[in-house]
Amino acid sequence: MVSPEGVDSLTYDWRGENNWVNPPWALLDEVAHKLREEGAAATVVAPYWPGQSWFRELEALATEVVFWEDDDCFYPGVVKEFNEDGKAHVLYDDGDEETLDLSKENFKIIHSTDETTDADGENTERSSGGNYEEYKRGGAVQNFLTRSLCERWRGELGPSRLTELAVSMQKKALLDTTKDNYGPKARRFILFCERAQRPWLPASEATVLLYIASLLEDGNIQSASLQPYLSAINNYHEDLGHPGPAKGRSVTRAGKGMATIQAELAEQEENIETQRTWLPAAHVRRVHEAALKFNPRSPEELKLLRALTYVVVAFVTFGRPDTGTSLSRQHVHCGDEEFSVVLLKEKGRRHHRVKRRLTIPWKGVALLKELIEHWEFYRDTAWSISAKTQPDSYWLLPEDPKNFKASVANDRIGLALSELDCRPPEGGHFSAHSTRKGATTCARAVGVTMEKVCFLGGWSQFSSAVQHYIDPTALRDTDMDYYFAWLTWSQ
Repeated sequence: MVSPEGVDSLTYDWRGENNWVNPPWALLDEVAHKLREEGAAATVVAPYWPGQSWFRELEALATEVVFWEDDDCFYPGVVKEFNEDGKAHVLYDDGDEETLDLSKENFKIIHSTDETTDADGENTERSSGGNYEEYKRGGAVQNFLTRSLCERWRGELGPSRLTELAVSMQKKALLDTTKDNYGPKARRFILFCERAQRPWLPASEATVLLYIASLLEDGNIQSASLQPYLSAINNYHEDLGHPGPAKGRSVTRAGKGMATIQAELAEQEENIETQRTWLPAAHVRRVHEAALKFNPRSPEELKLLRALTYVVVAFVTFGRPDTGTSLSRQHVHCGDEEFSVVLLKEKGRRHHRVKRRLTIPWKGVALLKELIEHWEFYRDTAWSISAKTQPDSYWLLPEDPKNFKASVANDRIGLALSELDCRPPEGGHFSAHSTRKGATTCARAVGVTMEKVCFLGGWSQFSSAVQHYIDPTALRDTDMDYYFAWLTWSQ
């Protein structure tokens, strides 16, 4: 007869939130103790286990194995009733029924559903724990290790063999769960190996060097942050009995080379940054007025209206290219008393990751209300004519590809400014960053506090990065006031 101690040995006594996912190797000694000392006739194991490679270790201990298979997939079954003599009535998903004698010397695999039925006939979620009485009332039973397995653990295998078994299962379990156990840094390396079609266990030193080169090419990992990525690779190798490949002179030299190259790139980027010109408010106002007067009659003209509108919206919201191009329709609201836009999380490595909502009150809403309504009317009309489902993207048109290019912000700004012959000063050029630099410079020239500028621009408070976007020589003018004076009203 099935004992409650056996039923609960891997459920009720298994502490932790992931008790249906974690491998069982760490609990083998505890389970064996219950089976030996308390004489449990059967026990329950997690339904996750049969699909794992290490499960074959348990399977091999049984004198007889009974499967219900279809193309290597087990039919799930629900134990509907326990009899006092240890028999269970099982109902399978395919409609078949069977009475199983759990006291016989065999190893049965019985899968359950995720729901049970309580005394009132209501479906309830199956919990990981429970006792024999709950199972007798119709609760779920997963997989049974019967007395034959207990006898073999107690007798011919012995404690020493059990320890060897635990070690073997541990290695196989870790192989199955490495991607989940070693965090995002190890998973990133494993994904790289899979894409490059190179083995990740064991990985070679050459693979690690290629991985470092890929991190350098991606550009979002600095050399100072490289060591944790290498440690993750070494850790999972050593835990699985392999030497860590991310060590040695070659890897050290690669890390130093990465630091040298990134320093050179940073210097080049700084030189380019100084050449970028902030967009004057006067240019934005010309674009603004032109957009209000422009009535597009073709898809190409509609793209021009989008470019004109984009420049204005990006300017007044301190928007970066990524927040501008990925703007959602549900994040833009233009009412009679306010205009608000939610800008998504920043992705630049020097910018604070925040979500910011910019709300222009009623005295300033006239700046954008007419323009927003003008653009949205023609955009929505184009989608209506195309008979396509309009996506959530605020800027997307029917003729656009689903995925924007990284350079789309530069393309729009270039299209809008060239159409109106708005040229940068000699030696400079306009880019997507010009709207951000222009907004920051103009806001500071008008008298907006640095605290507000940092918040609206998505920087951490009093970040040194914001200084790169401010031209201290800029002189206040009426066009700057037109767009940013409202920010000083409550100061």
